[in-house]
Amino acid sequence: MAVVKLGHTALLLMLVACNAEPGVANAAAVGEAESAQGAAAPVAAKPANEQFADYWQRFRKAALSGDAATIAAASAPRVTTHGILDSDPSEEVAAAAVPPLVEQALAGDAAIDAGGRTLRQVLESSAAPKREPNDPLGYRRVGAFVFEQVKGRWFLTEIYTE
Repeated sequence: MAVVKLGHTALLLMLVACNAEPGVANAAAVGEAESAQGAAAPVAAKPANEQFADYWQRFRKAALSGDAATIAAASAPRVTTHGILDSDPSEEVAAAAVPPLVEQALAGDAAIDAGGRTLRQVLESSAAPKREPNDPLGYRRVGAFVFEQVKGRWFLTEIYTE
């Protein structure tokens, strides 16, 4: 039997990692352990188990106000753009190039739901869109936008352009 010597922080980190769900509460526990050892505690920017409703509120406010920095932050590092047909070519763009594409999508007047609402009208409503029955978990399609949950966080990952 081998004996491994662990510091208090390493032992606490192992216990937290093995016994708890991801999220802000764990970041706080780790931060407390590191503070006790004299190290600066990391600050979690967003929870690792972000709910779509929380993400949606942040994204919709940014999209409606034209907040380019927040739109880029809410986007995946590389966002796929393509036309509405499967045969249309696709292209990957950096998150920094996404805000003008979001603005372009919001300018469209095509109805995207059974109620005849446009994409802009859907964003103006405060209710987060529900997952369609045939969609996998961690996936939402809202008009021209596709959102996916990656490692517990939601991102805009695709934009259909016309």
